[in-house]
Amino acid sequence: MPSRLKRYHTFGHDHFITFSCYRRLPLLNNARARITFEDTLEKLRVRHGFYVFGHVLMPEHVHLLLSEPKENSLSTTLSVLKRQTSTALKGHRSQFWQIRYYDFNVLSQAKFTEKLRYIHRNPVERGLVENPQDWPWSSYRHWLTGEIGRVEIESHWTWSRRERSIPSQPSLSRT
Repeated sequence: MPSRLKRYHTFGHDHFITFSCYRRLPLLNNARARITFEDTLEKLRVRHGFYVFGHVLMPEHVHLLLSEPKENSLSTTLSVLKRQTSTALKGHRSQFWQIRYYDFNVLSQAKFTEKLRYIHRNPVERGLVENPQDWPWSSYRHWLTGEIGRVEIESHWTWSRRERSIPSQPSLSRT
């Protein structure tokens, strides 16, 4: 492990996050595991107060594009996400996730677009599907059509829906 790893949190940046299953085993290679992960992510999104701009669940790793949480630090939020999903999914295994995660601060619209495109193309690059819209475990279809999934994706579709209706719960503020 790098001993001088620097993380830049609490600056209001968006973050491209990657973390892997233990020993890169395909522990997310079934619907139950993926649904559990998405449901847990959505509960934490609401409870910790952050936006999810994009995500993809691959058989052995996860990519997320997130804002910083309002209620906790990003590292605490990711720790809770990994702990809760691990508890639900690890079964007889001693460990479900690798200990660390990769974090890249997204500082420009160009980098945001690059990372979101990378997330959505990952299943295609890996040969799991021919087109990004064919992979149901990502935010691509939301960005393409506004489709609502288990995880609320912050996008022009979401903003437009909020503007057209009276929200049933307070929305997150990016101030």
